[in-house]
Amino acid sequence: MPALVRALVAAAVLLVLVSGPASAEERMWIGFHDDPVLRYGDDRQAELDAVRAANATIVRTLVEWRTIAPKRPRSATNSFDAAYRFADLDEFVRNAQQRGMEVLMTIWGTPTWANGGKGPAYLPKQMRDFQNFTRALASRYSGSRPGYPFVRFYGIWNESNLGNFLAPQFNAKGKIVSPRAYAKLAAAGYAGIKAGSPRALVAIGVTSANGKDKRKAGATDSTTPGTFARLLAQANKRLKFDAWAQHPYPVPVSQGPGQRVRYPNVAFSTLSRFDRDLDKWFGRKNIPI
Repeated sequence: MPALVRALVAAAVLLVLVSGPASAEERMWIGFHDDPVLRYGDDRQAELDAVRAANATIVRTLVEWRTIAPKRPRSATNSFDAAYRFADLDEFVRNAQQRGMEVLMTIWGTPTWANGGKGPAYLPKQMRDFQNFTRALASRYSGSRPGYPFVRFYGIWNESNLGNFLAPQFNAKGKIVSPRAYAKLAAAGYAGIKAGSPRALVAIGVTSANGKDKRKAGATDSTTPGTFARLLAQANKRLKFDAWAQHPYPVPVSQGPGQRVRYPNVAFSTLSRFDRDLDKWFGRKNIPI
């Protein structure tokens, strides 16, 4: 599997999902995220075989709303609307199912028609548009349609505490505003996914390990994951979700998984403080090879 090894050297991603307190009945899903190789690569079938041979039980993929819905659909909750482009995602999900692997879909990327012509990191003007899309997506993979496998795991947005994925992080006065905006997005996404597939599990946050909490010249705007979570809880104390997703990779990656960070940054070294508070999904753990 030379191509896969090269991809791991470059991206080196391990996806770990842990649901709830440890018990004999529960399991851990471990796998990979490498869309260029596993979803789009010419040798994707062979690479997925190699992933399964490595005992992976799950693969993560980024579901870009802007790519699947480049134009506004007439019937947005119907995944078979002519505007939708699901072909490559359908293939990826089927390929995973054929090998006995689960799929985690992380939804990201606003189409220009939904946010007034801005970039994909800017949220939609109407959260109903996102809710309709997530409902269509989850319904397609609810397990109720022949030929369309059941997808169990969903994540709402990608690294929402970083400005290159969710913008703006701050207002003109430098106040952190991204958690309040994300609270509306997460509520809409959760409602849409559960309407389309009640058995699906939905993670929110999907936060990066590090952030700044203030603007810094020459750096991407960012919020520390701990601060992002705290302000999100304040923005909507009744926000529904099944798990909190965190990317606890070290920065820089050469530091390894034992890197010590000071809270409100969150790596493996600071995750223990949340053990009894909520279910966690760990995604995108970089492994040097």
